[in-house]
Amino acid sequence: MNVERPGTYLAGDVAGWRVVVVRGDDGELRGFHDVCRHRAGPLVDGDHGSCAGGLVCRYHGWAYDLDGTLRRARDFGCDVDTALLPVATATWRGLVFVHLDPAAPPLDLGGFAAECAAFEMEAFRLAHEASHVVECNWKTYADNYGEGYHIPLVHPELHRQVDARAYRVDVFDRWVRHSAPARDGSLTTGRWLWRFPNLALNLYPDGMNVERFTPLGPTTTRVDYTFFFRPGAEDEATVALSTEILDEDRRICEAVQRNLAAGAYDTGWLSPRHEEGLALLQRLVLESVSKID
Repeated sequence: MNVERPGTYLAGDVAGWRVVVVRGDDGELRGFHDVCRHRAGPLVDGDHGSCAGGLVCRYHGWAYDLDGTLRRARDFGCDVDTALLPVATATWRGLVFVHLDPAAPPLDLGGFAAECAAFEMEAFRLAHEASHVVECNWKTYADNYGEGYHIPLVHPELHRQVDARAYRVDVFDRWVRHSAPARDGSLTTGRWLWRFPNLALNLYPDGMNVERFTPLGPTTTRVDYTFFFRPGAEDEATVALSTEILDEDRRICEAVQRNLAAGAYDTGWLSPRHEEGLALLQRLVLESVSKID
C-alpha cells in the first residue's frame, strides 16, 4: 500500500477517528477526517485505493477536490461554501504519520530516526499484515512492551534465543531502544525501538516489522503488525515468532488488566534496572493528560 501516485489514498482509524490520506494532483500529501460535511457520510471505501477523480461521499454524492475543497453538492438546491476537516500528515522513509491536530508542529523523530539510518528501509516491500485485538488498555500493553524483565517467564522461545540477564532498555527523549545479546554469543544486528505513544519498529538487515497499538476502548487495544522484507528475503520464521510472542503478551496483559479492573491493586514499584522504559511512558502519559483542559 502506498500513496505515491496522485489520486491514491490510505484510510484508517486513529484513536477512534476515521481519517483518509490522499496524494493530490500537485503531488502534495494531505489528510482529512473521512467525514462528509453534509451529514457525516464516509468518503472512501476500504483502507486503500484510488480516488483520482476526487473524493465523493458514499451517502449523498457530495464531491470534493483532492485538496479538500467542495466541488459540488449534488442536486442540493443552493450554493454551499465548505471544505473537508483537515488533519496533519507527514512522511518519513516511506511511512505515513498522521496528527489529528491540523496545526501540529512538523514531525521530528530526532534520535529515533538517527537510530534507523543504517537500515535500507526504502528497499523493503510489504509482505504480511495482521491485526490482533488484546483485551487490555493500550497503556497496559505499552508497559509490557517497555521492559524485558518478563521474558524468562512469558516468552520461552525468545528466552532460548537471547540472554535475558543482559537485556537492556536505553531511554531517550520520547523513545527507547531494546537490546539483548544472542545466547550463542553472536552480535545482534537489528534494532528494537519504541516511540511514544504507540509506535514500535523492529528493524533487521533484510526487513522490518512496524507495530501500532491503537486503543479501541478503555480495556481493548488493536495491535497492527506490518512486515516488510527485501525482495527475495521474506522470512516466515520471523513472522511466526513475532506472532507467538504477541500471543504470549496478550495472555499476560489480559490477566494484568483483569487484576487492575478488580481493584485490589493500587500502586507498585518500578525496577531501576529493568523498568526505566515504563517510567518514561508513564511520565509522558501524565504530561499529556495534564495538558487537557
